[in-house]
Order: sequence, then C-alpha cells, then structure tokens
Amino acid sequence: MIKQKNETNKRISFTALVTISVLVILSISAFLKVITPQKEKVVANDFALKNYDQTKSFFKKISFSGNAIIVPETFNLYKSQNSSGLSDALADRIIKGYDLLPDEKIPNYWVGTNNSLIKNNYDQNYVFNSATSKEDSKEYSSIIAEEAISICLNFYKKYNLVVPLIPQRENIIYLNTSFEQNIVEPKLATFLQIPLTYELDGYKVFLENKNDFPFFCRVNNFYELERITFRDFFEKFDLIKQLPSITVDQAVSNIKSGTSSIISAESKIVSSIDLNWINEADLYSVEIDYRYDDVLKIVYPFYKFRAKLTNSAGINIQATIITPAIATATEQ
Repeated sequence: MIKQKNETNKRISFTALVTISVLVILSISAFLKVITPQKEKVVANDFALKNYDQTKSFFKKISFSGNAIIVPETFNLYKSQNSSGLSDALADRIIKGYDLLPDEKIPNYWVGTNNSLIKNNYDQNYVFNSATSKEDSKEYSSIIAEEAISICLNFYKKYNLVVPLIPQRENIIYLNTSFEQNIVEPKLATFLQIPLTYELDGYKVFLENKNDFPFFCRVNNFYELERITFRDFFEKFDLIKQLPSITVDQAVSNIKSGTSSIISAESKIVSSIDLNWINEADLYSVEIDYRYDDVLKIVYPFYKFRAKLTNSAGINIQATIITPAIATATEQ
C-alpha cells in the first residue's frame, strides 16, 4: 500500500515537473520575443508574387552569375500620395491651349485640327499628340539628346507644372522614320523617345510590376514635341521608415520559393511564352529600383534581375524578374 502510494506520488511529481518545465520554456520564449527586436516586414501583394500574365513561377534550378552590387544596409520606405487633380488640370490646360473638342463617339478623347488628347483608363495615362513638321527632304544632323530633353521638360514648364520627373538618359530610345519606327543607332535617329520617372534615393520608381517607364515624350529631328505620355495622377512621396535590406543571395532564394514576378519575357524562337513551364533561371545581372504598391500606397525597394530562362522544351527566354529587397510576408 505504501509502495503504491509512493509510485503515485512519483507520477504526480513527474507530471508537475514536466508542466512546470513547459511553462518555464514558454515564459522564456515569450520574454525573449519581447526583448528581441522582431524583423518588420512589408506585405507582398499580387504584383510581387505573380508574373505579368498572372501565372506563378517556381524554378527547379536557379543561379546568379552577375557581378556584385553595393546594397545599403537599410532602405527608406515612402508613403505615396497621388493627385489626379494635377494631371486633370494639365489635361484641361492642353484642351484649352490647343482648342481641342470632345469626340462625339469616343469618350475621353479630344481632337483639334492637328492635335489630340486621349485618356486611357486601362493604362492610367493621358497621351497627347502634337502637329509637327514633315519636311522629310530637309537634311538635319543627328539629334542632340540634351536639346531634345529640354524640349520635353519645357512642356511641363509651359503649363507651370513643377513635377520632380527625371529624364532617364541611359534609357533613351533612338528611332527612325519608317512606318513601324525601328530602333536605330543614335546618328541615324530622326526621333528620340525620352523616358522620365521619379527617383528616390537615386533609384528609379516604377508602378508595381510594370516594365515600362510611367512618363514618355517623343521629339523629332526638328526639335518638335510629337507625343507626350503622362500618368493620370502625379505622386508626392513622404518618408515613413527605414527597414533592413536583404542580400542578393536571400533574394535569389526568395525567387526560387516563389516570391517574385516575371515582368517581361521574350524569345527569338517562339512568339507565345507559357511561364508555367519554366524550369531553370540564370540571373546574370541585378540592379535596384523602387516600386509603387497601389494597394498599400507605399513605395519600397526591389531587386531587378536580368535572366536567361529555360523552359521544359529547352527553349531559352530573355526575361526580367523582380523580388523585394526587404523582408516581406504574404497577407493571410
């Protein structure tokens, strides 16, 4: 009887010891969680997780063969405030300045004798086309890029619009006068297409997973403005916080696990590319840019990789892939 009682007491003591140990471990864990700074994360929305065709890619094999770049220890995050009023005011000034009238059949389309303005709700922009000289027989030397850029910027100054748009000189496209306007060498160009965008901390700003610049203007070799494309809202950025960066190696791992978006892809062999059948990726260069999240209304940094992809049929595809340059979490 005494022996049985002792064994019962031992079992109770053992159970109590286990319970106390668990409680102590949980208490220590909770305490450490409180005193240890947790890594703050940004919610990664669809544009950072899905490709441009809304598919999602996972790579069986992925490698980075590019050169190392300088990555800051922390990145600034910005709150973005967009104002459609400013762009609408610019559109109104253009309509009045060129005596444009609304088209009777096409909504958001204004036309004049040789000029037009259209608002594209799908692409979220305005496109203004201006009358230009067509003296093709007159010979001109190659276009001086800086003069063309001045013509572009003067468009905004003309309407007393001060916006912090930066011409992207290294991304200027040189075009000829053929019907489809092919890209040519600078000395053969009769048109310059000049991209502009905002810059934050020296990095270019793009809209979500778009590959194109949000602002363009095209100038001909008579230094006349032929076309200008501007967003249907302008941005104002306010610094809200700093977050630690992740390394390029971590970013490559994130791409492999699916936290990435293929924002462009092309092949010389096939015209239609199915991104569901991508097996391998060789990331051969990397840079940093900022991207605007239209849901969270914030702008934060991304790694942008140039890549050679290989699909299950062995076809090579040139692509651009983005993934956040800070820690992220998917929304539950």
